[in-house]
Amino acid sequence: MDKITLLEQVRAQFPDVMEVVSPDPKFVRGNDELQVKVPSSSVSDIASFLKKTLKFDFLNFMTAVDYVKENRFELVYHFMSSSEPVTQIFVKTDLPREGEPSVPSIAPLYASADWQERETYDLFGIRFDGHPNHKRILLWEGYPGWPLRKDYVHVQDKYDNGSEIGLPKIPGVK
Repeated sequence: MDKITLLEQVRAQFPDVMEVVSPDPKFVRGNDELQVKVPSSSVSDIASFLKKTLKFDFLNFMTAVDYVKENRFELVYHFMSSSEPVTQIFVKTDLPREGEPSVPSIAPLYASADWQERETYDLFGIRFDGHPNHKRILLWEGYPGWPLRKDYVHVQDKYDNGSEIGLPKIPGVK
């Protein structure tokens, strides 16, 4: 399916979808790449439409970008259809940085979203409403902060240097 046809089909169901055109061509992999911006409340509906109607059977990845100066996060989902020809779409949505940013979970639709949503929560603090196991995956419960936020400040603790907990120093390592 070509990019124009895909955009038309998505807009037929979701008229508020806007195409995103990259201002820098070095970030675009080719003319077959479609990027759309959607309201955060529509993420799970669009994911369901892509999977069930348009047969996008694979969530390649999802992640977040912190635009601290603009006071927002951007979630980026990369969906693919494995049928010939392989088709892909990037779905993006903005969330405010303040408070507890959240978006509906797509883990019930795509198994690969389970860990990716947990990782995004763990490192950015973005909640995924309706996630079946919404807890930290990389850091321990109670970890202070969200390490991939650009305004995160790490405070050294006993885990930063083995000598502070009685481990021998490694020669040549500070």
